[in-house]
Amino acid sequence: MISAALPVEPEARNRSIGVVLAVLGASLFSLKGVVIKLAYAEGIGVSQLLTLRMGFALPVYLAVGIIAFMRTKQRAPLKFFLAAGGLGLMSYYLSSWLNFEGLKYVSAQLERLILYIYPTIVALLAWVFLRERITARHVAALLLAYLGVAIMFGAEIGHQGPNAWLGGGLIFAGALIYAIYVTASKPIITAMGATLFTAFGMSVASIAFLTQSGIEMAVHAPPPVTANGYWLAMALAILCTVIPSFMISAAIGRIGPGPTSAVGGIGPVVAAWAAVAILHEPFGWAHLAAMMLTIAGVWLLAKPRITRTAGTRTW
Repeated sequence: MISAALPVEPEARNRSIGVVLAVLGASLFSLKGVVIKLAYAEGIGVSQLLTLRMGFALPVYLAVGIIAFMRTKQRAPLKFFLAAGGLGLMSYYLSSWLNFEGLKYVSAQLERLILYIYPTIVALLAWVFLRERITARHVAALLLAYLGVAIMFGAEIGHQGPNAWLGGGLIFAGALIYAIYVTASKPIITAMGATLFTAFGMSVASIAFLTQSGIEMAVHAPPPVTANGYWLAMALAILCTVIPSFMISAAIGRIGPGPTSAVGGIGPVVAAWAAVAILHEPFGWAHLAAMMLTIAGVWLLAKPRITRTAGTRTW
């Protein structure tokens, strides 16, 4: 709960830092689709790109995880680490693979819009499995978000043809799995801490995929990777994965998940700008309308509710 009164200076500074971290994290995350498209243009396949991404990211996650573990005063039981590893496999392994595959068939702009509706899926999952109340505002948010994606999807079919169905379906499946990850991770994060949870889960997923990839490469040697391909893979791993993952975790810790999700509305805007400027993707009225509707839907879901009697805001 956030007081409506004017906050003291340290609290205001803390919130300002949280907002900046949320903006930077969402912006870097949103560039992932553009970097992946550029890597595909270099002739890198899905499995090869995922292997490079995880290979570059794993040392960082291991280092951060070890430091976080050593600094933890009260260790969580083993079951929480097992759960964190399983959730990491869901989000960083399976969800990422579906997302990378889907990007072969749709634009980076549609990919970001589909992924951005995951908070609405989280709301539905919480309603079904956690018995959390779903309100008229939730319903309105869902309708706006999915209407935006539908408009964008219609435009994509005109450009990409039937493959848009395949690509969109794969990315939506990845968003669904990520929503399950977010919903199920709340008690695990509470027990382990956001930094250790993120580092451990991502490390488990990276090790699992790199093991599988090593076996595949022993049987079928992958094509050579260009110098630009390596740089793009490193950018994907560090700039678009590792750094924003910790930025978003820190933002949630400072301003909470609701405001962080609302600030994340900048993601589709940055993705659209980068896709048009770098990939030369088209951008017309359909793209603008889809972006505004989707952002409005998620913002409506995340904005604070005013409690008049108490004079406070709750997220």
